[in-house]
Amino acid sequence: MHLYPLLFVPIVKKMIWGQESWDISCRVKEMGVIENGVYAGMAFDAYLGLDRDKTLGTRLAPLSRFPVLVKIITAEDALSVQVHPDDAYAQGQAEIGGGVCDSGKSEMWYILEAPKDGHLIIGLRDGVTREELLDAFSQKGKVAECLHRLSVEPGDMVNIPAGLIHALTPGAVIAEIQQNSDTTYRLYDYERVGFDGQPRELHIGHALAVADFEGRIPKERVDGVHCPHFTVERYVLEEARGFASDPEAFHIILCAEGTVHLAYDGGKIKIPARRSSFIPAGMGKYTLRPEGRCVILFCTIP
Repeated sequence: MHLYPLLFVPIVKKMIWGQESWDISCRVKEMGVIENGVYAGMAFDAYLGLDRDKTLGTRLAPLSRFPVLVKIITAEDALSVQVHPDDAYAQGQAEIGGGVCDSGKSEMWYILEAPKDGHLIIGLRDGVTREELLDAFSQKGKVAECLHRLSVEPGDMVNIPAGLIHALTPGAVIAEIQQNSDTTYRLYDYERVGFDGQPRELHIGHALAVADFEGRIPKERVDGVHCPHFTVERYVLEEARGFASDPEAFHIILCAEGTVHLAYDGGKIKIPARRSSFIPAGMGKYTLRPEGRCVILFCTIP
C-alpha cells in the first residue's frame, strides 16, 4: 500500500457557543475522509483496515478503536462547565445502561487565541467541597464563585485529565487532542437553551461523582502532556528538521502556528496553521521545513 502523510476533510460542527472543527476523527458518526493523495475520498477506518500494522503500527494494530481525536475549537461564547469520566467510570455506566461503551475522556488544550478576559475555567477553587458546590446550585450566581480561573496566553498548553472540571470562556480558540470519546457531563450551563429552545441537559449527579474535589489534579500550564492515553510534545521550528515514523505506532503532527512543509520519500505536503496530519507507522523518514517560524504539536500513543 501507499504510505504517506494524510490530511482529512475537516468535520465542522456548529455549536450553541461557537464551532468545532474535527481535524482527525475515526468515529462511526463522525468518520474522517482522506483529503489528499491516492486514497483521497476514502474513509479513515477503511484506510486503516488496508494494513493495520503499517498504518496504526505493530503495537497498536490490535486496538479496537482509534485512540485519539483532534479538534480546533472556537468559543464565541462560554462553554458549559463540564467534567469527563475516566475509563472505569465510563465502562461502568455503559454496563448499567446496557449500551456500547465510549471510553473515558482525558484531553489537552493548546491556546491559539486567548479568551477575552485572559482566563479559562480550570478546576475548582482550593477547598471547595462536593457539598458546597451542590449547595451553590440553589443560589443564583454562586456556582461561578466555586470555580478556579487560570490565566492563559497564546502558546500555553493545559492538561485536562478526566475528573478536572473545566470550561472555555468567550474568545478562546484552542487546538485540542483528546481520547476518542464524546462523553461529557455538564455541571452548569448558564441557564441557556439549546437550538431546540429547550434547557440544555445537565448531568449533575455524574459530574459530582467523577469530579476532583481533593485537589489531586494540578490546575496549571504545562510544557508537554504525558498521560496513559497520549503524549504531546511542542516543537518550535525555525529551520528544517528530520524525523521518522515508528514502526510500532503512528503519530500525529498538528501545526499550531505558521506553516510547515513535510517532505517524505515519494513527495511532500503542506500543513497550514491549525491543521494536522496522520503519519502512518510504516512511512519512514521525513523532513519538516517551516515557512519562517512554526510551532508543531507532536502526538504519540504510549
